[in-house]
Amino acid sequence: MKAKKGAHPVRVEVLGRSLELRSSVPEAELRAAVQALESTFRDMDSACAVEWGHARPAADSSTWLLLGALNLAHRVARLEREATQHTQDLEQTLKLLEEVPDDISNHPSALFEGDLS
Repeated sequence: MKAKKGAHPVRVEVLGRSLELRSSVPEAELRAAVQALESTFRDMDSACAVEWGHARPAADSSTWLLLGALNLAHRVARLEREATQHTQDLEQTLKLLEEVPDDISNHPSALFEGDLS
């Protein structure tokens, strides 16, 4: 496999385990990604402790890593779905605002018509 242009060797620590990889991602983004991954694993450990009364067994780390990746993928999919919904809501609001006349003062509202005394 060919190395990405601008990729450089990077060492990251994930839950006390050191990983060496090649990355062109800015350091701040990589740190944020590692924090999200560690948070996911801590959440999963907490869920195991609640469900079974103890944290996961360390022996099954490959399955644990796959579950962590699936958990993160689910979070991303949910966030993308929420972002799409927000975009659609904003587009609908903009359409409604386009229907409002520019000069509202010349268009009396039926709500305020009549004698208020």
